[in-house]
Amino acid sequence: MNISFPILDVTEYYLPLDDLSKVFGNGKRTALEIGFGEGDFLIGMAKRKIDWNFVGIEIKGKRFKKAVKRAEREKANNVKLLLMDARIAIEEVFSQDTFSEIYINFPDPWPKDRHKKHRIINPKFLYGLSCIMKPLAALEIASDHEEYISHILKVFENMETFRSEFHSPGYVNSLPDRPMTKYEMEFREDGREIYYLRFINQKNQNL
Repeated sequence: MNISFPILDVTEYYLPLDDLSKVFGNGKRTALEIGFGEGDFLIGMAKRKIDWNFVGIEIKGKRFKKAVKRAEREKANNVKLLLMDARIAIEEVFSQDTFSEIYINFPDPWPKDRHKKHRIINPKFLYGLSCIMKPLAALEIASDHEEYISHILKVFENMETFRSEFHSPGYVNSLPDRPMTKYEMEFREDGREIYYLRFINQKNQNL
């Protein structure tokens, strides 16, 4: 098996994956990005943190193919890309206590009332993330949509397994040493405010 090839083909493994060292060929800490788009943030992080492994999940085929080409072009050997619905991957692909960091950048806010049920940030999804995250692992979310940020903060208020790393109002508007996504660059050029949230997984801790 060519462990440098960026596509994660789950048909090559028994599921759920109980040991990502078999995927990467090493036992380094692993981070996950959900909805990586064309891979700009994920590959940027992988190049900055070469002592980590990075897994990305994307559901849209065209974006996935562009990210694969980019990872190959930039020789991002610590990156694996999975084409799949994230909700299925969380439930079926990864084992408990797998990831040390998870990133969700600019999730679709589904702003219309009749569409809000499609928002990915919900209690069931967050519980699944908590399970595959290590204790004290970090979950980082970025969005330009103020109403969605308020909604996300309310969801987390009722999640005992997570605590916010940021004091009131629960977010910051800048984070140093963080690669910008394609959307983030466009939003900033338009003068739009960006909101960053970070939560620590408290499972198995004395709450």
